[in-house]
Amino acid sequence: MAAPYEVVITSEASGQLWNSCVWDMSSGTSLATFKGGSSNPRALCMLGNEYLLGALTNKPLIHVWTLGRREQMQLRMVCSGPVSAMDVSPDGAYCVAAVGEKIHIWQVATGNLLTVLTRHYQTVTCIKFTDDGGHFVTSSEDCLLLVWHLASILSNCHDLSRQPEPIHSWSSHSLPVTDIHVGHGGGRARVASVSLDHTCKLYDLSSGQLLCNFIFNISLTAVTMDAAEYRLFVGGTNGVIYQINLFEKPAKTEQHFHSSSSSKDSAPVFQGHSKQVTCLAVSFDDTVLVSGSNDCTVKLWDISSRQCIRTITHKGAITNVLVVPTPHSILNPDARPTFLIQQFKRNLYTPMETVADETGIQRETVDIRIKKRKMEEVKPHNENRHAELLGEMSKGEGNDTDSQARPPEDIENELKQKIEKITQINQQIYEYSVNEILHNGNKN
Repeated sequence: MAAPYEVVITSEASGQLWNSCVWDMSSGTSLATFKGGSSNPRALCMLGNEYLLGALTNKPLIHVWTLGRREQMQLRMVCSGPVSAMDVSPDGAYCVAAVGEKIHIWQVATGNLLTVLTRHYQTVTCIKFTDDGGHFVTSSEDCLLLVWHLASILSNCHDLSRQPEPIHSWSSHSLPVTDIHVGHGGGRARVASVSLDHTCKLYDLSSGQLLCNFIFNISLTAVTMDAAEYRLFVGGTNGVIYQINLFEKPAKTEQHFHSSSSSKDSAPVFQGHSKQVTCLAVSFDDTVLVSGSNDCTVKLWDISSRQCIRTITHKGAITNVLVVPTPHSILNPDARPTFLIQQFKRNLYTPMETVADETGIQRETVDIRIKKRKMEEVKPHNENRHAELLGEMSKGEGNDTDSQARPPEDIENELKQKIEKITQINQQIYEYSVNEILHNGNKN
């Protein structure tokens, strides 16, 4: 049987059997389990496709599992308090986690705590990076959504007198924001948010403008979009998932939807959960919608027909659902990670070590992780020709042991002949370099 190209990672609140589990989407079979407590909602994420990070509920701990060693916990990070939301940059360089209303940023390669952001006033509920890792968006129970530029934060993280400010602050919601989704496009992506105030809002990340406002008659708790961003999916407290067609005409900046399927203002719905929808995800080919609920089930839906094609039962309420490409370590348990994670530090990093550059100026050192790459062996184009040239050069070296018994004129003539021969050899080497390297390189 061929290996799946994408898998579903789920976590549930009870923690009786495991913390997280990896499922095959096509067959519904369990591929791997990771034990150790239960993870908070929106606090489970992948790191470099080799590690799984989960922040425990009601404990100031972050568990780190190596995907290849399923029963062995790699690290246990101790934080200053329970983590309410967490995400990792796409390149795996930085981990952003929220402890209450404070946002901590760690450098994964060193474990250094670079900065702590204190712009929210209540507990942070969700953190999402853009696909290029240049920005991240945070939401909170204070009804705010903040957009942060990562490079600007890191450039001033050592200046304690300057508190970083977000590039956008959205305050359109009137009740706590429950979930956010960041689309594709890096700094030009679209951001969708849902709240307990019955609204789903769509923002433009580059300009900060509110593009659309969708109003329902129930509280909303989960949101996601397909890869093409044609359809928006929102989950409510009544267990129903609503589909919003973003390019449906006539286009309106504000639309009202009714939860009743018989109403003319109702949206296409996915019905099957008996309790609140907690998390949503879409497969990479935009054919399957994955949903988790407080009814202890994960359902896979066919998007075109809106029919449930598979139900995976858990022991507790579903807290996280991730759809990721199949990690190599899942298929090959003997595979080892290509990089190591350092223990996250609890105190702010203060640069102490400095090195002098070529001009003698003292500069602060920056620790980075460089991935190993296999170097290709470079062979000469014509090994025989190289050997011939080296042989001719070696023949030109004579034995001068009897030079003292020879007349000075003979020695001078012999040296002139050697110089002329070496000049000819150098010319041959130059012609070979031009013909064999430059001309052949242009042909390739």
